[in-house]
Amino acid sequence: MRKTYMITEAAIQLALFAVLFLIALYVPLIGVIATLFLALPFIIFTIRHGYAYALLLLAASLIISMLIGSLFSLPVALMFGTAGIAIGGMLAKNKSRHMILLISALIFLINIVVDYAISVKFLQMDIIQETISTFRQSFDTAMKMMKGMGQEPSPQLQEQFKQGLELVKYIVPTLFVLASFLFAYITIIVSVPVLKRLKLPVGTWPPFRDVTLPKGLLWIYVLVLALSFIPFEKGTFAYIAILNVYYVLQLLLMVQGFSFLYHVANKKNIPKGMVIGGTVFCLFLPFLLYLIAILGIIDLGFDLRKRI
Repeated sequence: MRKTYMITEAAIQLALFAVLFLIALYVPLIGVIATLFLALPFIIFTIRHGYAYALLLLAASLIISMLIGSLFSLPVALMFGTAGIAIGGMLAKNKSRHMILLISALIFLINIVVDYAISVKFLQMDIIQETISTFRQSFDTAMKMMKGMGQEPSPQLQEQFKQGLELVKYIVPTLFVLASFLFAYITIIVSVPVLKRLKLPVGTWPPFRDVTLPKGLLWIYVLVLALSFIPFEKGTFAYIAILNVYYVLQLLLMVQGFSFLYHVANKKNIPKGMVIGGTVFCLFLPFLLYLIAILGIIDLGFDLRKRI
């Protein structure tokens, strides 16, 4: 009886995945929303039936994705399928959502890196370089148009734009990490309401104000900061590695700084609307983000929140 129920549900979840995948591929705008729910059938099935049967569902979904789309649609199905299985398995074990976010982001990151490597190695298609080239061509076209109108921008502005494009080329790993966490977070957020309606475990978010990074991160940051003063040649492995680790650590320290501010706001009974509004305001002002990262360093090093 249980086996019959499992096969029936597998067929239902596979049909749901097929509909979502079809919409994601062929319906503009709504397809973007459908993509966010691609992991949901795997999450539900894994919670109810475990990893082993979920892998069989994944295999069937890969075949369906090829029939609906093409061989090139396989990576999308594989990425959301594996992430959904990981999320479902951890929810079944009642893991906290922070742990689920971390593991699922790692799954997304592995998929993104593998897909990018295959694209560059076997398909001779570098999406990052093509995007940078497109931006550069658009900028050059805009400059020519402005010159024709007698409004040539300052050489300093042009140089800053070129340096920005050059920087993007080197921080691709950091962009991959950010994309992975974004995919994982959105997947969890959109799945939780559905799981609640189905009375399935959804885990818990510990309060953001209680988030504290390991103190060892501070020493890694100091080491990377010291190494950054060494004049490594641009484009070398050492240069790219240090640059990306530095940016990732900066982001983590910003999280620590925001967490400290939320802790203070909670202690002082500051309205949540003001706190959230202040957070959004800071995101648009880079110099404030640097100050928040410094605050995160101080909090991590001197346990500021324990002194409040």
